[in-house]
Amino acid sequence: MRWLLLLPLAEAALVFDPTIERVIINVGSNTQPSLSRDAVTVAIAVEPMVGCRIKEQRNLHVLHAAVSSNNTLAFMQWYNKFGESSSLGTATETAEYTTRYRGKRKIVNVISLTTLIESIPLSVKLWYLKTDMQGFDFDALRGASAILRTGRAQYVMSEVWWDKYSSYAGQQNDFCLHQYPLMRSLGYQLVEVENGYMSAKYHGVERLKTLDTHVIRSHEEIMKMCAMQTDAPEKHGKCNEGDAYWKHASATLPPPRWREQSENPKRRRLVARLDGSV
Repeated sequence: MRWLLLLPLAEAALVFDPTIERVIINVGSNTQPSLSRDAVTVAIAVEPMVGCRIKEQRNLHVLHAAVSSNNTLAFMQWYNKFGESSSLGTATETAEYTTRYRGKRKIVNVISLTTLIESIPLSVKLWYLKTDMQGFDFDALRGASAILRTGRAQYVMSEVWWDKYSSYAGQQNDFCLHQYPLMRSLGYQLVEVENGYMSAKYHGVERLKTLDTHVIRSHEEIMKMCAMQTDAPEKHGKCNEGDAYWKHASATLPPPRWREQSENPKRRRLVARLDGSV
């Protein structure tokens, strides 16, 4: 494992070993980045707070930086016991992870998602982009629209907010209002959704059960569900998060494993039926 320092104005691309064919980028990995088990894939874990705690492993590089839409410096707030919910934003929920484990702010180097993706040479395929950015997923994806539209990232997993709940103040990251329209416009198809690590976080919102499935039936079904939340009020102070899995129309590689099995054992059956999973 090597540590990476990516300067915002650097023009040179990363140079990987000639045997490397594809890359996984895991933004906000904490200490459990998504990894590949084959020799031709490398993983880049982007973790500004606890990157030094990531176990050294073969074909894994750690970048100590945060990601957003622009290259800058910013304060990042420590949230949760092991910094799992650290964010450039301020949490709206009053809970143990935002109060008991709240630590001091840390100045971090922030790079744009575009800068990160452009650092990967075109000879190496960006197989899987996984974002868990505590409210900044949409901001980063929108900022990288131009390069994502080309299909540079063949598969994407992004954290989303459901039903107009806002986990971090001042951010836009709602599935219906922000991410779904954006990703559709960039040529991505929604493959699957997951509600908060397969836990019961719907808070009794019946309409969200439309997407509580491993199979997305149609665009019309999704739009019908989203139309039901049009008049819902914006809500703060309670997390209602999940993950969306996207495939670009030009993707040529087989589906990757969405998560590490150790991170979410309940997904093993899904992993087993994904042909060519890592």
